[in-house]
Amino acid sequence: MIAVRAPAALTIRFRFLGQFAILASGEWHDGPAPKRGRDLLQYLASYPRRVAARDALAEAFWPGEDLDAVAHRIHLAASGARSYLRTILDGYDAIVCQPGGYTWNAAVRITSDVEDFLNLAKSSVPDAAHAAVELYGGLFLAGESGDWLQPLRVRCSCAYEGLIERLADDAANAGDLEAALAYGLQLVEAEPGHESATRLVMRCLARLGRRARALDVYGALTAYLARHLGIGPARETTLLALELRGCDFREPAESGSRAS
Repeated sequence: MIAVRAPAALTIRFRFLGQFAILASGEWHDGPAPKRGRDLLQYLASYPRRVAARDALAEAFWPGEDLDAVAHRIHLAASGARSYLRTILDGYDAIVCQPGGYTWNAAVRITSDVEDFLNLAKSSVPDAAHAAVELYGGLFLAGESGDWLQPLRVRCSCAYEGLIERLADDAANAGDLEAALAYGLQLVEAEPGHESATRLVMRCLARLGRRARALDVYGALTAYLARHLGIGPARETTLLALELRGCDFREPAESGSRAS
């Protein structure tokens, strides 16, 4: 078989935030079908500077099963991933087999939105937070399943929520209530049980003269917490709602409430 030489500069870009896709040879591709190397390709691209050891792959995709029992399945997954990439890279083999596992060909540069997002999220450069929020297209590998992806999914979603909260607070402190409200609503949409974001939204709405809407937001939070967690809002949130209603606060009954 004649080896296909890599272009002088071969970059493959992966989109993980939201719907998975691969940018190669100037075009976006959906990736291989499930069970045909898709999981392995996503795993390799999530950790582009690691060698994906076979035992790590076995634990990621077939937890609890013996390595020898899944060795053939790992081989099939790797073959499927390599075959797919060859079809979109004009025959070039971007994944190489090493003793004990698989990694990217040294001639290939792997980039991804998730790596860019996390770098921006921790950057102190002005406007990095805005750029990170713009880049965030949704949950890490939204719609995909697997225990291995949960740590990155949680890391990205927490980073996103932290960025939105920071931008919302900055806008509120600058007196830009409309911007603060927009950021707060984004955060509540991402996490309906996020109480500090809910309080921010309530305050912004009240200061914008929309007190009834602010109380509707409180009602939605109360219903969500009761339905999904079996608890009531924190004391601080309840106090704010009572203040917006123009009520004098009286200590609520213990049941259904919790400390902030």
